[in-house]
Amino acid sequence: MTDTPTPLLPIATGARVLVVIRMLLRRHRRRSAGTAVLFLVASALGVVLPACLGRIVDAVSTDAGIAVIVGWVVGAGAGAIAAALVMLWAARVLTGLVQDVLADLREDVFASAMRLPVSTVDDGETADLLSRVTGDVDAVAEAGGDVVPMLLSAGFAIGVSLVALTALDPWLALAGIASVPFYLLGTRAFLRRSRVVFREVRVREAARSQAVLEAVEGIETLTALNEQDHALTRVSTRAEDSIRMQIEGVRVRNRLFRWINGGELVGLGAILAAGFVLQANGAITVGMVTTAALLFHRLFDPVGQLIFGLDDIQRAAIGLARLVGIIDLAPAKPTAAAEATGSPDRKRRATSVGVDLRDVGYRYPTTGRGISEITLRIEPGTTAALVGSSGSGKSTLARVIAGHHPATTGTVRIEPETTTPYYLSQELHQFRGTIADNLRLVAPDADHDEMVAVLVAVGAKWAVDSLTSTGAGVSLDEGRIQQLAIARALLADPAVVILDEATADVGLLHRDAVEEAIRVLRRDRTTVLIAHRLEPVSTAEQIIVFADGRAAQRGTHDELLATEGLYRSFWLAQAG
Repeated sequence: MTDTPTPLLPIATGARVLVVIRMLLRRHRRRSAGTAVLFLVASALGVVLPACLGRIVDAVSTDAGIAVIVGWVVGAGAGAIAAALVMLWAARVLTGLVQDVLADLREDVFASAMRLPVSTVDDGETADLLSRVTGDVDAVAEAGGDVVPMLLSAGFAIGVSLVALTALDPWLALAGIASVPFYLLGTRAFLRRSRVVFREVRVREAARSQAVLEAVEGIETLTALNEQDHALTRVSTRAEDSIRMQIEGVRVRNRLFRWINGGELVGLGAILAAGFVLQANGAITVGMVTTAALLFHRLFDPVGQLIFGLDDIQRAAIGLARLVGIIDLAPAKPTAAAEATGSPDRKRRATSVGVDLRDVGYRYPTTGRGISEITLRIEPGTTAALVGSSGSGKSTLARVIAGHHPATTGTVRIEPETTTPYYLSQELHQFRGTIADNLRLVAPDADHDEMVAVLVAVGAKWAVDSLTSTGAGVSLDEGRIQQLAIARALLADPAVVILDEATADVGLLHRDAVEEAIRVLRRDRTTVLIAHRLEPVSTAEQIIVFADGRAAQRGTHDELLATEGLYRSFWLAQAG
């Protein structure tokens, strides 16, 4: 069976990427124009050296005298020094401009990523978003530091050299055109193939990362169900696919090298041959032929840089397209009025809230993964535990109950309907500010005694003394961050709480303390509990075992343990 990577988040078109680049550059109009002028001047000064060398050849061949030769030598040196200095100046200005533009792009991408709905992120592989805000941002940043200066210097150098060659003698410029078919054919073949290869490289890298993430996050479940070999095979298969595509990328570049070298050979040979004929007929001097050959040779480096750098340009372009895809996918940023309207209103929770699901189904539009025909009743004040392997559908159901995903079939009823579930995931977040600032995110009007009460209740007495601190918050380890998150949930006082593997990223040192805090949070609340470890699950009033998006088993801990099935296998493996 072929392991096909899951469809990923959308990728912007080239036209849309250009629109975003122009928008970013418009924020720095003057610096952009100044940078272009500096590169143009540097390229023009670069023509001085070959022109002076040609004059030196003519001066020597006509016995013009040592003074004339020295004058042209001084001119060549001055032109080379001036070109180098202006190029350094242009590169310095460009570096600052590129870094500012990249900073704007990063802010736009991360702000857009934070506004993405949970259903959008889950519709595909989570690692795709992660690879975009890490690997693609790095690829674009690397291109900004290396490729953009090369692209500008090479582009201006090629343009100025061609103008100078044409001004020297149009026939010599026409002779140099003999190299153009090699460049065009090689570049066309490279672009046609590399566009597919390098995009596939990024896709397969994201697929490989996803396989690794799922294997690491679900290690306990995989071990319990004896599926670790399957997970390792999946990781290995995707890693091999990624390596094969990278090797194909190397082959594509090697084919381009042959075309470029052939073009340089043919073009230079044509110019020298045309120069020989023209000079023999007295149309030009030997010095002019020398200048033409040097100007054409001067094109070797920028043309080579430009074409050899196409793979980096392609990677950067694909990275930009993937990043712009996030920007375009994110909903519009809410206005200040909307944010004020949506601010949390702290109320005491209802004491009797139940959750009722009837034939609930949900499918991600892109991947087709999801859940089907889930019927479940969670009585007020009780806990329903959802267990199963990674991808079985338990987290999807939890997000449907939380309202992150609208059910595509069936009904979800929370009684009363005004109740909003509180969702606590495995992701660890320590927000800026003090301990009190972190707690007041859900209850801005909470007083000191209320915050002390919830901290003590979840076993976070270590944080009580920090409540009166006005300085910047200190960095906390993962266990204390999650204790603080549970205290925050307790302060919000929700009637329904959803705990989606809340201890998954908590180390062994703090796991017992965090699980004890979760038991306090669950007390007298309607709770949906998802966990790979079955010890906390065993105390739930009902347990639902998921497989392939459906409820494969359900019952209490004792009932499931007495029955052959996934739950019993899972429990015995963990107990062993």
